[in-house]
Amino acid sequence: MIEVGVTAIADHPELAANGKTSTLADLTAHFPIIEIDTSFYALPKLAVVQRWQQQVPLRCRFIIKASQYMTLHKVDPHVDVVAQFTALKRAVAPLVASKQLAAILFQLPPFFGVTPANSRYLDRVRELFPELPIAVELRNNGWYLPAYRQATLAQLRRLRMIHVVVDEPQTPAGSVPMVAEATHPDLTIMRLHGRNFAGWQEKSRQWRSQRTNYRYSPEALHELGQVARQLASRDVAVIFNNNGGGDAAANALAFIAQEQLHYTGLGPEQLDLF
Repeated sequence: MIEVGVTAIADHPELAANGKTSTLADLTAHFPIIEIDTSFYALPKLAVVQRWQQQVPLRCRFIIKASQYMTLHKVDPHVDVVAQFTALKRAVAPLVASKQLAAILFQLPPFFGVTPANSRYLDRVRELFPELPIAVELRNNGWYLPAYRQATLAQLRRLRMIHVVVDEPQTPAGSVPMVAEATHPDLTIMRLHGRNFAGWQEKSRQWRSQRTNYRYSPEALHELGQVARQLASRDVAVIFNNNGGGDAAANALAFIAQEQLHYTGLGPEQLDLF
């Protein structure tokens, strides 16, 4: 099954009942899976996760980003990283119990290259989360060079980790290629960042919004649909992360229509009565 979703709860005003800020209820009227990105900056409390559950139908599943300390984006001697793993495991326990946790997403930094220490860190992640579904997005293209690609995929399979297949512009600075390989029998995640070549190289303060400012054409969506259909896992989550210009929701809905996907058990759509 292909499940289509978006990332960033509040970034889709065209789906918002109030016409301004979208909510989980707004999003799960259309999509069966949602990526939570705020957990990268601050781990959610148990009560917050329980409130998320109250806003969505039982059909909805979540991808939760691991924190920036867990992914090694930030290293702080005052932050106990093992404690972060413990806190996140405690927080997502209700989602595990209700089978609403699709994966914990480890989006690793570009400087997380192919080294013995980094390979051991992936092993350590599995040790700390022995039972939870873990998805890995590698952002250093060294892992996919011909000399390392098969070993990279083999390690993910050995660790029962979900490979994140990315779509992003291929810049000279070392973008990660699309490697359409499944490493887990149950799930593969596609994260679609857009193809804004200039924005991907943006260095100003606006880099975050510029790099994902992109709308996929119907032709590109068709190509991505072909990739999703050939991935050898039971489920494929296609997550649109091209939020920079507000294009993610429209592209996600167009993708659902293109692939003739029909989801039951979603939340009610809000009707415009005015």
